[in-house]
Amino acid sequence: MNKIYQYDYIIIGAGIIGLTLAKELISKYPQRTIAILEKEEDVAKHASGLNSGVLHAGFYYTSDSLKARFCVQGNQLMKSFCKENNIPVNQCGKVVVAANDEELKGLYELEKRGKKMVLMLS
Repeated sequence: MNKIYQYDYIIIGAGIIGLTLAKELISKYPQRTIAILEKEEDVAKHASGLNSGVLHAGFYYTSDSLKARFCVQGNQLMKSFCKENNIPVNQCGKVVVAANDEELKGLYELEKRGKKMVLMLS
């Protein structure tokens, strides 16, 4: 006979998002149970494991979008987490260049978004 398991939360995927979600749930609801389902043999086998280490600033998204807001907030939270846990972060910034006049128009748009992101951080 098959055993039936019951959990308060089931998270599909053991990448950075799934594991972070599990960590937050455990810290907020320590008595709840969580199952994490992963199709691979280990955690972080896809995008999370191939991460370049960049903490995105969010300026590729429109400044009033949820993606931009979450990106900025996530960036701040990650830096705080690293600082609290003595994990070094290379805050080297980012250089974006245009190869032609058409790309230059896009570069000005990114500059506007970046300035709005700075205001969001204030």
